[in-house]
Amino acid sequence: MSPILEYFLNAPVLVIGLWAALGVLAMLFLLRQPRLLLVSNESGRLQISRHALHRLLETCCQQLRGVSSARARVVKRRGKFKTYLRLKVRPDAKMDAIQGYLAQEITDIYRLNLGITNVGPIEIEVVGVVPEQKEF
Repeated sequence: MSPILEYFLNAPVLVIGLWAALGVLAMLFLLRQPRLLLVSNESGRLQISRHALHRLLETCCQQLRGVSSARARVVKRRGKFKTYLRLKVRPDAKMDAIQGYLAQEITDIYRLNLGITNVGPIEIEVVGVVPEQKEF
């Protein structure tokens, strides 16, 4: 048996400490929310955090009458921004109209507001139906 392996087998606290440190580093790497660079030129840079981008898209979704709540996730893969939306809708929601409107509106937000031209697919998933609140 090699002396290094024998040393680690005789020092379990050290091994546990190393695994814990690697676990913490992996969690920090996975949980970080890098900023997306929108514009960079001689006058400066424009960045947006992923959190702010997600909230912008969620607010856009929640402005629709048929949408009760929304969660957005944006992933940049192969140079394109893929958008995933999870919606809770009201019973009277017109799903095809919501899908068409959100696809157009989110594409406009990317292109006109943020200057992002490489927009990928926008995937919408309905995860629940919220009952209407009855007014007294």
